[in-house]
Amino acid sequence: MFGNWQVHVACEIWGVLFCLMATTATFLSTEKKGGKKLWLAAMFFTQALVLTFDSLAWIYRGNVTTVGYYMVRISNAAVFLLNYLLMVLSTGYLSECVGKKKKECVELGITGGIALIGMLLILITQFYPLIYRFDATNHYERGEWFVLSHLIAFVGMFVELWILIRYRRKFEKIKFLVLLAYLLMPVIALLWQTFFYGISMLQIMDTVSLMCLFAVVIIGQARQLVEQEREINDMKIQIVLSQIQPHFLYNTLNTITYLCDKDAGTAKKALNDFSRYLRGNLDSLTSRALVPFDKELAHVERYLALEKFRMEDELNVVYDINDNGYMIPPMTLQPLVENSIIHGLEKADAGGTVTIRTRRTEQEHEIVIADDGVGFDVKSYMTAGNKKYVGIENVRKRLWTLCKGSLSISSEKGKGTRVVIRIPIDE
Repeated sequence: MFGNWQVHVACEIWGVLFCLMATTATFLSTEKKGGKKLWLAAMFFTQALVLTFDSLAWIYRGNVTTVGYYMVRISNAAVFLLNYLLMVLSTGYLSECVGKKKKECVELGITGGIALIGMLLILITQFYPLIYRFDATNHYERGEWFVLSHLIAFVGMFVELWILIRYRRKFEKIKFLVLLAYLLMPVIALLWQTFFYGISMLQIMDTVSLMCLFAVVIIGQARQLVEQEREINDMKIQIVLSQIQPHFLYNTLNTITYLCDKDAGTAKKALNDFSRYLRGNLDSLTSRALVPFDKELAHVERYLALEKFRMEDELNVVYDINDNGYMIPPMTLQPLVENSIIHGLEKADAGGTVTIRTRRTEQEHEIVIADDGVGFDVKSYMTAGNKKYVGIENVRKRLWTLCKGSLSISSEKGKGTRVVIRIPIDE
């Protein structure tokens, strides 16, 4: 028949499996690299180690063999050390949630110092029975200063509780309640274990709390994905509408009308380009996925052909395509090329050149859109009220959301502008 400790070990093994799955799911989540994602993944993985060593401590308890002698001592020491580490990780996670930088987080330094003191006491205990000891039958017993280990844990938890309550307005209600439970349940467990010893309530409470936290995080990410999808659709509509501006339609139709009298063949080609250009814009409204780079480039080529009819010798276009065959968000290149023409070349006395260049590095696909127009002051341009900047930001957000890509701009007055898009190859 199973005893209490076998049931306890079975529960902990299930907890290990959950924590490992939660670690993987968190690490592979859609959140940006670093920050909360890494802190939370580290918390789950550390808890998996705690449960593993605690299970081994229970399994080998009373085993008087050489293996049992060392396994009990190593496992018990690891449980204490990892619990102190978990205290630091949870403080780091809370600090990241409220937007505190590592250098500014005094609380993280406090819990780190407290954890170091606790770890030092455990290391001393390996040579002198300060916190705990083992009897002749290899059974765990509390030492005279055992309460000190719990006192250190209490102080760390109160620091975490201080962060949570002080910045409670930065958390959603459900997440605040779950984090509050995550901090208070172990406190209750520690109080229980201080007076009643027999089952590691602390490990069970910690695991249950982390399960709840994981559920809340997953729900939050699902909501975030829905919101991102809504933003992407809004941005696509904004971008497409921005490309079908009345002045562009007016100028293009005027150019085609002029060509009808001068060169019917060229007018027919321009009309065909204009029709395919409009079709490409409308198709992008219904597109819910990435498109091949070649298709996006073809759309830009049609746009540039129309502008070439209008600007004639004032517009030169250079294509230097050394890398294709990958996917990008629709309507990524054209808004950037249009900015180069309208805000760069048209304001220059003699027009200029737009260059579209691509290359592949070991880690990313790189797309460069450069012009030798009038240029601008990047700092004054990057303001929230600037409509041109809003268009660029829409492209930047869609690049990150759909393929983890980035966009950077450099410009100098009188020398032109350079926009660089980088898309990781593994995306």
